This record gives sequence, structure tokens and C-alpha cells, in this order.
Amino acid sequence: MRTTSAIVTLALSLSPFTSLAQTSTTPATQPTAGPTSVPTAPAKESERSAPSPKVPAIAAPTAASTGPDHSPSRARAMGTDHEAAPLPQDLVPRIELVRRGPFSLFMGGLIQVQGAFYAGDQVARQFGDPLDTEGFRVRRARLAFSGDLLPHFGYYFALDLKDAVGASAGGDAGNELLDATITWRRFTWLQLSAGVDRVPFSTFAMMSSSRLELTERPLSVGLLMPDRRVGISASGKLAQLRYAVGVHNGSDGVTSGNRLAGLAASARVGFLLFDREPELVPRDLQLYLGAAYMFDDQEAVSLHRASGSLQLSGFRVRLTGEFLWEHSSPDEQPVGIIDAGEVNRWAAIGELSGFVWRDLLQLSMRYEYFNDNEDLPTFGKQQLLSVGVNVYLHAHNLKLQLNYLRRDELDGPEIENDIALAQLQAMF
Repeated sequence: MRTTSAIVTLALSLSPFTSLAQTSTTPATQPTAGPTSVPTAPAKESERSAPSPKVPAIAAPTAASTGPDHSPSRARAMGTDHEAAPLPQDLVPRIELVRRGPFSLFMGGLIQVQGAFYAGDQVARQFGDPLDTEGFRVRRARLAFSGDLLPHFGYYFALDLKDAVGASAGGDAGNELLDATITWRRFTWLQLSAGVDRVPFSTFAMMSSSRLELTERPLSVGLLMPDRRVGISASGKLAQLRYAVGVHNGSDGVTSGNRLAGLAASARVGFLLFDREPELVPRDLQLYLGAAYMFDDQEAVSLHRASGSLQLSGFRVRLTGEFLWEHSSPDEQPVGIIDAGEVNRWAAIGELSGFVWRDLLQLSMRYEYFNDNEDLPTFGKQQLLSVGVNVYLHAHNLKLQLNYLRRDELDGPEIENDIALAQLQAMF
């Protein structure tokens, strides 16, 4: 509570609009509701002489002073709460903390607690598994803040709170800055953003962490594409078309900047048929087709990536499919290393979910095939099958997920790395 109060106090003291709001003394006139105005009778003498009560002046809401509109229609138009939006936010803040003139501050939070009641003897987080052994884990504990600085200028940043276990011990290296962006959003067809954000490439990677229908994203998404990069981007929607383009650092550093790498460029385009409001239970038919390309100039290799995706929902069922491809080539051929040439990797993912009882019970399953080298035999070729049951106690704000993950190595010895776990999520 002290941290939240400090943030609010700091926002109030730094806001250039605080004095403007406090010095406003003339209440604005509100427009009369209804198609016609009704004449009122003249006030009596006693009423005219009675002193009016002192009330604080409230400025009439205008397009410049209402702050961010977090309604579903606004979220859909701005690309903040729709699975097919060009650059959706991972966590949408909805609790209003401050509003002073055009300045506003909203807050949101996400907590996910996992309990693994079965884990194979050879599971390991360093190999992409969500845990190392049976037990409990806080999978995500995040805070997000957003709002308006000026008319058409907004901000958004999110923090991932982690423990300080050293990376050498298999844990995380401490708290992480996930997103920090400043956005000019004058038009729905053009929004300009600068900062650190998710790269607009993979459909599964751009899904909100709070809206996943299985507890983890596909393994191959993390292996074939970057997560977040610092850079600039442009995105928007034109009728049924969504697009996003960006230029990013070639390395994953945030505050440390670009480290011994070049730049990366990405472009994504999507077509949304039957544009409708987002729903927890997909009842109306909706189809989304997307494609993306990315060039990544890293420290020692150059990468070309491409993806294609399909999302079909309706009649209480949602289907998502995606194909990911990566081609890497070294900047210089190492001497004496035969297999250090070009490498082609790809993955195919299909996920199906459906509500079987009202808006409370949902079944989900996903199949994933990953080929880590198309030209040479390796031990990295594998397939993964995930099945789950989701219980929505209060939509995504409070839900329970039960998942079983089977991971089969197709080349080499079989590894005991199957996992069964439960996850409880709270979001505000």
C-alpha cells in the first residue's frame, strides 16, 4: 500500500496539469439530456435568496480531458484487448488512481500461482520446462500502469516481480522491466510507439499472459523468436486490416541498450473477418489470418524469420494454428567447424479449446511439433501434447487451470519430462 501511495503522490506532484485542475473554479455547463429541453418554472423568492451550497467545481468531460477510455470498444479500436489487435498489451490496467485534466493513471495486476503434483525425474527449466521438480511456484506476479500524459499521448509500463535467486542456481536474476512505451495514438489507423515492447511476430507470443487457455505458451515460440526488444514501431487498423512494423535492437537488453549486435526489423499484417467485440465465450463466428517477417542482425549470426497464423472462433469453440520458420547463417564461416553453416528450424502448432458448460468450464488441448535442424539429424526434434481444464470462477479475473504436458523426443533417448500442474490466477 505504501508503494502504491508513493506512486500516486509522485504522479500528482510531477503532473503539469495538477495546478490547472485545482485552479478551475467555474463549473462547466452540461448539455441537456434528451431530444428536447423542458422549460422550468420561475424560482420562488425564498429559493432565489437562499445561498447555494459550496461544491467543488468539476470540469465537463472533453475529448482532451477524459483520459484513457477502457471500454471494450475503445480497447478493440486501440488494440489493447483483442487477440487479433496489432500490438496488444499483456496486462490492461483498469483501476483508476489519478485523473487531473488530461493526465490520468491506471493500474492493474496479475498473480499466477502454480502447484506441480507430478514432474518427471529429468524436467529442467533450463531446457524449456516450466519447473524443476514437484512443488509450488509463483509463475507470474506483475504490475502494470498506463494512462494519458497529454491529448493523444499515452504511456504504459509493466513490471514482472521475481525473487533474487541467482541465475547460476537455475532461478531468475531479479525483478524485470517487461514493457515501457510512450505512444502517440491520434488515429486508429496510425499509432507510433517508442520503448521496450513485444516484437509483433508470433500470434501465440502476442497473446496476453492472463488469457492463455493453457498455462504455458508453446515451447517452440520461445526457441524461434525473441520476446521483447527496445525500439520504435507503427501499428494500426484500416477497416478489417491490422498491421504493425518496427525497428528494434538486435540484442535483448533493455536499460543496457544494444550490445555488440546490429538492428532488427519486423513487419506483421493481419486480416480480421467479422470484426466483433471480444468475448470470453466465442459465440459469433470470427476469422483472423496473419503473417509476419523479421530480419535480425545479431552479434555472430543473421536470422530471417517468418510466421503464418490462423484464428477461427465461434459456437463456443476457438481454434488457433501457427507455423514458425527461422533461417540462420553465421556472419563469418568458422574455420575447422564442419556443421557451423546455415541452419533451418521450424515449428507447427495447433490449439483447440471449447466451453462445455455455460461460461464456467472449458477444455483445451494443443499439439506442437518442433524441428531444430531441417538438414542435419539432432536430438532436438520433438513433439509436445498439452491438455487442460479451465474453471472460470469470475472470467479471467479469477480462474483455475489444470494442465498435463507430455513431451516426446523423436531423436535419441526418451527423457522423463512429463508434467502435471494446477494454476490459480487472480487479476485486477
